[in-house]
Amino acid sequence: MNKHLEASVGDDVLRMQNTQVLVLGDLILDTYVSGKVGRISPEAPVPVVLEQKKWAVLGGAANVAANIAGFGGKVFLAGRIGRDSDGERFVGVCKELHVDSSAVIHSTSCGTTRKLRVMAGYQQVVRIDSESTEALIPADEQFLDKKVREFMDLKGPKALVISDYGKGVCTTSILKTAIGLANANNVPVITDPKSLDMKRYSGTTLIKPNLSEGREILQLSAPGAHYATFDAELDAMCAAVLALSGSRNVVLSLSEKGVTVRGKDVDGPEHFASMALQVADVSGAGDTMVAILAMGIGANIGTSRSVQFANIAAGIVCSKLGTATLTASEFLDAFKQKTEGTQPEKILHRDELATILSQARQTGNKIVFTNGCFDLLHAGHIETLQKSKSFGNILVVALNSDVSVRLLKGASRPLQTEGDRARIMAAMACVDYVTIFDEETPKELILKLKPDVLVKGGDYQAAKIVGAKEVLSWGGQVEIIALVAGRSTSSLVERSKA
Repeated sequence: MNKHLEASVGDDVLRMQNTQVLVLGDLILDTYVSGKVGRISPEAPVPVVLEQKKWAVLGGAANVAANIAGFGGKVFLAGRIGRDSDGERFVGVCKELHVDSSAVIHSTSCGTTRKLRVMAGYQQVVRIDSESTEALIPADEQFLDKKVREFMDLKGPKALVISDYGKGVCTTSILKTAIGLANANNVPVITDPKSLDMKRYSGTTLIKPNLSEGREILQLSAPGAHYATFDAELDAMCAAVLALSGSRNVVLSLSEKGVTVRGKDVDGPEHFASMALQVADVSGAGDTMVAILAMGIGANIGTSRSVQFANIAAGIVCSKLGTATLTASEFLDAFKQKTEGTQPEKILHRDELATILSQARQTGNKIVFTNGCFDLLHAGHIETLQKSKSFGNILVVALNSDVSVRLLKGASRPLQTEGDRARIMAAMACVDYVTIFDEETPKELILKLKPDVLVKGGDYQAAKIVGAKEVLSWGGQVEIIALVAGRSTSSLVERSKA
């Protein structure tokens, strides 16, 4: 945690990224063919898609792993694929995403489960499935048992995900062993169930059915029951899931109605409104939710906080086409917008900020860096900051800490604490992120963050600006903004004495 600041969403995200997650479940290769439709087939009344692009992504339990990796977390994948071309393609995608697939079974008796979606622009024309649903053989169960034990021996925060798609991997025996080992090692278990036999998931820390699954479970518990309101039905569903599964907590995803959480680790029922502003494709949103829940609960940031994060993350991927993931940078940006978090969510430790900026740069963003004491914010500061933002997409402001300000300005400064200065700076609409440094100059921080543009206000020569040489060395640029005459903190202080 940043010693200068109270805990923020940035600190939580960093802890989540440092959590190791084992995802155990049914693995699917999601493949896509995209093209244009210009005519109807003469052979049958169906559209002819002229292929333009094809690609593959991880699906099923593997999409949970892809979401964790995309968010910057460490993930291990356990399940089954076939010894076939689809299996080879699956492993290749895992390597590209930095998903550890060493616990994946390469079966000689079962093929790789695959879903092929044919797309005409954003419209899905047809889906073709090829799947194997045979239960694991004893030798494969022993292999997974060994891998689960190896994972439990790892040092550091951990979480286990059970992602059951009903394709044969999540046998009663495997679930009993894996959940039992997790409980014995105080590792939280997050379960995405497909079976209506809730007892199979006994020992789960948090279970996440969707609305239709919740209703099916409720009908098993109270056949033929009717409820006067949706809230009454919701309460009954959650109670039924908790009672039948023995889970400590339940998170029920309600599509456009948002998400609700009940259980032993929350203070009463909590509900979060849907965060999906523009829905392009809901496929995989549940996997995203499970991924964020696992990292959050594994990092011990709290169940309610984890559900809040997961709900926002699921809303982001709903706006993307196909089975999608999100980066920590996308999440933080959405968190700021959707929660109106303008201050602590912008103030980050340099380690977390470096990760966020690296991900943002990969998606085409240009990073702008400027620094200063910003002791009393005045018109000159505002003009400098606004002009700085115009040089790129993301503006980072590095603040001298109280110690650093005293080194530069003397014992009478700063007039405001570093915490107050950071909060004021974070409230600026043009400022995207704020970080604090103790050093006399920001050179070490610039080397850490590697900005694309370095901005300095004043009459400096580029060669004399701290960090300019380094920024230019990696192809960046240095910009100097003339100061507004008569606008400075020192002049304001002198006037106040007159």
